Amino acid sequence: MKNIIRKKHSGVILLFVILCFLISPSLTFAQKFTHIVEKGDTLWGICEQYYGDPNLWPKLWEMNPFITNPHLLKAGDIITLFEKEPQKEPEKEIKKPEVTEEKPPVKEEKAEAALMGIDLAGLTEVNAVGYLSTEKIQPWGSIVASDNDKIMFSNGETVYALFDQSKEIKIGDQFFIGNSSPVLKHPITGKDLGYTFSVKGILTIEERLGLSLKHKIYYEKKNVFKARINEAYGPVSIEDVLMPYNPVSSCVLPVSINKKIVANIVATKNQETLIQPNSIVYVDLGSNDDLKKGNVLNVVKPNIIPDPNPDEKIFTLWKSKIILPDIFVGRIMIIECGTETSTAIVLSAVEPFSSGAYLTDLSWEEIPDFLSETAACPIQ
Repeated sequence: MKNIIRKKHSGVILLFVILCFLISPSLTFAQKFTHIVEKGDTLWGICEQYYGDPNLWPKLWEMNPFITNPHLLKAGDIITLFEKEPQKEPEKEIKKPEVTEEKPPVKEEKAEAALMGIDLAGLTEVNAVGYLSTEKIQPWGSIVASDNDKIMFSNGETVYALFDQSKEIKIGDQFFIGNSSPVLKHPITGKDLGYTFSVKGILTIEERLGLSLKHKIYYEKKNVFKARINEAYGPVSIEDVLMPYNPVSSCVLPVSINKKIVANIVATKNQETLIQPNSIVYVDLGSNDDLKKGNVLNVVKPNIIPDPNPDEKIFTLWKSKIILPDIFVGRIMIIECGTETSTAIVLSAVEPFSSGAYLTDLSWEEIPDFLSETAACPIQ
């Protein structure tokens, strides 16, 4: 009896499945296929993966209107695919016939898919931005002479450099040429802040030479070198000091800040008093405070006014004030980040401002328009 009941049930199930195919075969195959975005995915890459043709990406973009940029997909997003069954494992032999024919457009699409940063090359000379140090700057060496008794030099000229005997110097080494400021005061607290290093150029070590005379005996002076100035951003002079060369990238990826930041612009390149777009400024926070290269900060000024109707119930020795939302003044972007201080470039300013200006955090989920519209460059 039980076997008869089982057979009946099996027959009913089989009949139901057959009817589903006969009445509406689309119920089985018409469901929407999806793809969960992973880091690095692009629409053309997804089309190549599922359909073997990256040039179908405009159709896929049209089907997913929430996507704002086809080469900047957000990991975790769900992409709706064409209403046809995708290839679960794209076969290499399917791609091979298309490689030679479709190679140029595929390469072009992949280049567009690279991470895009802000190109600073047209805004400032990135290797001349300098830095702020909380410790006294200890030079590695200095320029002491030239071939022709000149005291001022420009690009391409030969000079002689004297280095600290404790430093290991090799032929081909490069150094920043510049000078250090006197100790600076914090514009808000008045406490000792540190020293700025202003970059005037770059030189390359070419040859070790020089003799020294002591007790009528000549001996080799091991820390004297012949060098060539290969970059000059201004007049270079005798006694300018030398510091190790650390190149600064001109392409910076904007990075959202994930915590509240309150900081100040505490100094400027070459102690400039007027800060405006493209000015180089120094900030009193660094990586120890979770600041990163590429962070964008708002420049603001406090908006505090006297309270015309103070609360008489609250006894105070000071006049009552009303604190209103900060007034937006401009934006800066961190381009070099030390442990305690950072170097930044002014991206915009609605009015000129000066050292002491307040900075607040700026966070985003998608890169804001004012950044995406800036000249772009591929991140290497």
